[in-house]
Amino acid sequence: MDYVRKASGALEASLGVGSSTASVLTFLLILISIYVTLQIFQVVSGSGTRSRRSRGNAALILGPCGSGKTSVFFRLRDGEEVQTVSSLAPARDSFEIKAGEAADQKLGPLEVVDFPGHLRMRGKANDMVKEARCIIYLVDAEDKPKLKDVAEHFYELFTHPDVLELHTPMLVACNKSDLTSARTEKFIVEEIEREIEQMRVSRAATLEGQDQADSYLGVDGEKFKLLEHAPCPIQTCRISVKKNQLDPLYDFLLQQFA
Repeated sequence: MDYVRKASGALEASLGVGSSTASVLTFLLILISIYVTLQIFQVVSGSGTRSRRSRGNAALILGPCGSGKTSVFFRLRDGEEVQTVSSLAPARDSFEIKAGEAADQKLGPLEVVDFPGHLRMRGKANDMVKEARCIIYLVDAEDKPKLKDVAEHFYELFTHPDVLELHTPMLVACNKSDLTSARTEKFIVEEIEREIEQMRVSRAATLEGQDQADSYLGVDGEKFKLLEHAPCPIQTCRISVKKNQLDPLYDFLLQQFA
């Protein structure tokens, strides 16, 4: 109260007003100061909260149609292969995953989301990243023409604000590796890199002179390398859902959820 009386006296002397008017002005100034301080605190606190934003808790399965996403989902959930058809509806469930034969390697229950691979659903798939702890991206190792679509989706994911902020780990799983016509993991990675590099060149020319911070991928002056230049941790592996050869996938889930 001494501070208030001193401030009121100072206003009374400097403005030449009465003591009651000076007291009112003093309290108004105090209220304004408190309001401004609270506003500043909210702004700073809000910025801090955004910077500490964390990833979600789901294992998000992505990939083009026919790559084996839904087969992986049911293999993880039910431990068996099922016949699947393409769908425009996500499959979502929480269940325990037995990673290998050892009983002490059970995970969960984990929330697993199998998101449709249709091109028309790609935007919604990208928006699911904020709910993901990690991404399992299925690639059909036998289907070379689809690798262009995969590269386009990777470009969209790698320049998506949620991936840039959250650095969501991704496993690129080359499925159907048991087939004799399956491409090697090295071939698939290099083909994706080649397609992304072409997109980088064409989009850089389109965006010349504009702000490219949120849309330019890779390092200027270097050819794009998937494992080195992606804005999130990337692992690659070969699997076969049909043959139940999923150890790399289980290892990845153990890394993310154990």
